[in-house]
Amino acid sequence: MTEFGEKLRLLRKEKGLSLRKLSELAGVAPSYLSQVETGKRRIPKVEMLEKIACGLNIPYLDLLMLAGDFPIGKVGDKEDIKGLLQEKVEIRSLPQMQSNDLNYLLSSEYGFCFKGRRLTKIDKIKIKKLIEIVLR
Repeated sequence: MTEFGEKLRLLRKEKGLSLRKLSELAGVAPSYLSQVETGKRRIPKVEMLEKIACGLNIPYLDLLMLAGDFPIGKVGDKEDIKGLLQEKVEIRSLPQMQSNDLNYLLSSEYGFCFKGRRLTKIDKIKIKKLIEIVLR
């Protein structure tokens, strides 16, 4: 078992998730997750780490840091990494008073995921409109 695989397994268990449930939430095959946890596969690329982080309901960059390095994938250069790290700082420094206002969060630039897919600005606008309809 790799160090990353062991940490991923512990994190999954801390969240009370089975492999099957995490795979469902992340949109990743349970066999793939098992292979990562047991070290039969290398640390996933950033695209896959993002899906797994969404399934675990943790910040993507926390899982990226847990991987210990920036795997090759979407993050292609130092500027991309710098931008991702800045995003992490901004998320961590989100004012507590505003962080519970869903309208504020959906209007912000902060990243959100649903079933392993990062929400776009258009997704957020559609969600806001649906919420407004439901709450009328």
